Formats: sequence, structure tokens, C-alpha cells
Amino acid sequence: MRSLHFGVSLAIVICSAALAAEKLVVDEKAKAVAVAGTFAKQGVHDVLKGAIEYLVVAKGGKEYETVLIIEATADELHQALLKIGVEPGEPAKDGNPPKGRGVHVLAEYEADGKKVRRPADEFVVSKKTGKPLDPGPWAFTGSAKGYDPATNKDVLQAAVSKNIVGLHWLDATPLIQNPRAECKEQNIYTPNLPELPKPGTPAVVIFERVMPRAVEGAKRVHVFVTGRVQGVGYRAWTEREARVLGLKGWVKNLPDGRVEAVIEGPPDKVGTLVEKLKAGPRAAKVDNVEAKDEPAEGGFEGFDIRY
Repeated sequence: MRSLHFGVSLAIVICSAALAAEKLVVDEKAKAVAVAGTFAKQGVHDVLKGAIEYLVVAKGGKEYETVLIIEATADELHQALLKIGVEPGEPAKDGNPPKGRGVHVLAEYEADGKKVRRPADEFVVSKKTGKPLDPGPWAFTGSAKGYDPATNKDVLQAAVSKNIVGLHWLDATPLIQNPRAECKEQNIYTPNLPELPKPGTPAVVIFERVMPRAVEGAKRVHVFVTGRVQGVGYRAWTEREARVLGLKGWVKNLPDGRVEAVIEGPPDKVGTLVEKLKAGPRAAKVDNVEAKDEPAEGGFEGFDIRY
């Protein structure tokens, strides 16, 4: 057994009483979320031939094909991850890998009277190699959105499916997806039975934000643009200008009519784009640009429009 710690604050996992009462604890300083849960029973349905499709599901979900079951809902976990700065991306699509901020998933539980904390990846075995997965980041996609007939609203599909961490790309409903290239297929993983605690064993499931390193000397700004900036091609224009400058980040519309963007890259080029935002495309009318400096963190593959 490999015991890796990823730097998670002990404070978040030793508060058993708080977890029992709240089900979920957010440690914004440690950039981690802890959720009460249990280990699932394996081999419930013979038709699955031992395969599992999820690493984590919420209570009442597909508990028969997962490793861990958590007490919190998908919506509760989604909001908690946003609080620690885990930015959602988008599910895998058309053979392309999922996008989103990386998170480590760990499990803490008692074994032989001792507290054990280990990457949850190690409880999943590849059918191809016969070995447990190496610990690595999982992609917070934020789940696909869809119509819920029960509420007559568009919701996160994870709220309906209760799928939290998915093991393959064919299911877009989980909040978090497996980014490994092999996951274009399903039914490729089985539980690591020799290492799994008994079904029903209490566990704390920890979701820790991966903190990527920014390029040395990079600048990052968080921008809010006010005026006639929606419905005039402002986002597409910003995306194009940012890519021309070689900058990374994202831009999106806000419900209140503003445009929000996060821009990271060489200071001079970031400054150039911020100045350009004050004018915008021809059809726009910009009233104000508020730009706030933030620590450069990296983690962006390019510059994208978010929805």
C-alpha cells in the first residue's frame, strides 16, 4: 500500500463530530473538502462481471458499481468545490478528454485501530494491467446540465444521477471525470478487493484542489466588464484577442449583464488585453472595466469561453 498525503490539512479530517453533524466540511485554507461516506459493497450484480463505473457516488446512486458512497449531494459538493477555487470545465466529448481544474481524491478510514489515509485511485484496478491506478488528478467538469422533469428545471445532471466521480468518458453526468486516455472505453476497471475495507466501513472522502505552478513572472488579473457587453460578440472577441497575445484563462457572461474574465500570462501582454477590454468590439459600449490582481496559479490549457 502506498500512503500519499498530497498536503491535506489534518484539521479537515479530524473533526469527526463536525462531519457527523454537517456531512461536509470545507477547509478553504487547505483547499480541500471532506465528506462523510462509507465503502460500498462489491459484486452485487453478476451481470457486471465485477466491473465498476464510478469511484464515488452520492447516497442513493449507483451504489452497486462504485467504491465509495458519500452522504453529501452533488449540488452540495459542487458548491463546496467552488469555495476552494476549483473551477469547472466540461465533460469529455467526441473522444476528447474532460476539462476542468484537477482534484486529488483521497479516503481516510480506520484499519486495525489505526487511521489510514490514501489516494482513492488505489482502490481501482485496471483490467488491462492488473494493477491499481497510479494516483493522479481527476478533472472537475462540473457535470453536464440537463432537464429534470421532477423540478421542471435545467439542473446539473449529477444532481439527478448522483454520480460524483466517473471512471470513463461515456457518462457526462459525474461532477468529476477520469482524465486518463484509456477511459474512452467503459468496463475497464474492477475494485481492488484485497485492499478494500469491509462494506459499510465509515470513511472520510477528501477532495483536494491541485495547485499547479504558474510560469515564473506571470501576471493574473480577474476582470469584470460593465456596459453593453452581452449579445455583441464581446466574449468571442476577447477570446480571439487573448489567443493572439498568447494569454491563458477564460471569459464568460454573468446573469447581471456583466462579462467576467480571468487572464494570465506575461505582465505586458495582460496589460495590453485589459486596455483592449475598455473598448471591446465595435458593437459594444463599455462603461467600466474593473481589474483586480490575483496570484498567478497556472492550470489553464488555453483561453476559452465558459458558459
